[in-house]
Amino acid sequence: MLPRTLRFAAVPGLLALAAMQSACAPRYAAKGPIQPAEIWTPLPVQHISVHGVDIAYLDSGDPPDAPPSGNGPSTIVLIHGLSSYSSFWEYQLPHLAKHHRVLALDLPGFGQSSRPDAPYTPPWYADVVSDWMAAVWAPRAVVIGHSMGGQVAMTLALEHPERVERLVLAAPAGIERFSPGASQFMKSWWTETRAMDAGEDEIRANFVASVFNKHDAGVERLIEERVRLGHGPSFAATSVAVSRCIAGMLDFPVWSRLPEITVPTLIVFGSDDHLIPNPVFNPGSTRSVGQQGATQLPDAQLVVLPGAGHTVHHDDPRGFNAAVDTFLGDAG
Repeated sequence: MLPRTLRFAAVPGLLALAAMQSACAPRYAAKGPIQPAEIWTPLPVQHISVHGVDIAYLDSGDPPDAPPSGNGPSTIVLIHGLSSYSSFWEYQLPHLAKHHRVLALDLPGFGQSSRPDAPYTPPWYADVVSDWMAAVWAPRAVVIGHSMGGQVAMTLALEHPERVERLVLAAPAGIERFSPGASQFMKSWWTETRAMDAGEDEIRANFVASVFNKHDAGVERLIEERVRLGHGPSFAATSVAVSRCIAGMLDFPVWSRLPEITVPTLIVFGSDDHLIPNPVFNPGSTRSVGQQGATQLPDAQLVVLPGAGHTVHHDDPRGFNAAVDTFLGDAG
């Protein structure tokens, strides 16, 4: 992830648009802080302890057409990106649950899960996800990961291949590579208190100029939650998690090991992704990053959705869901 100051310098038109929207936008800080338990979710939240770490998750249960034998369609696990949580999948959960059991967890450090003093690296997350899958009776699944969650999903496939039946990578981190100097700059800029320093205008600008290309009621809800969570007592630990996540993604790249991932893989990017590739350190096209990943993975296909941004599954849910349906054989 690019430091906001440099990222916005590379996309002045988007920053100007975000500034105009901020000028007339609702102000949420005055409404007071909220606790993680107050976050909106599309399904009831469940909790389970995995090696002393409390994991919050959503579980759709078996689909209506599942046979009684229990040998029905694949389970799907959804892994969100950096600073996100399970409700970022609001357009996928009801759709995929028509034919699959769908599980979406809040990674530790985020959402309604606990915030331990942990490394928050992709290998650490992969171990947590693997043990969580076993605990919730999902020993093997189609794993769908967005952004950082995509790098976690690839690490899961590398370190715990028995858990992964297929991969869907939505605008994944881990394919793009960084020079040692760029990596060091980003790690030094993202201190463990940096996320706490972001004001409401900066948060809104980040959401509407970098993360989402379609600003709807769901995005506005997420902005409000982020602003109000930032004033709550648990956010200091979230800020630590963000910093360690960024360092972890840079310190544990997966590019050189992608040929070891042999499961069928679908890569989905939006054509107008403003975060991948990094516009300062790696100028180029998003499609080229996706094509590099599809070439490096032994059994991969690439779909690029026109006009969608970094949160591709939100910006074009119909296109994203259709691509996943086709990949899983649910289309028709």
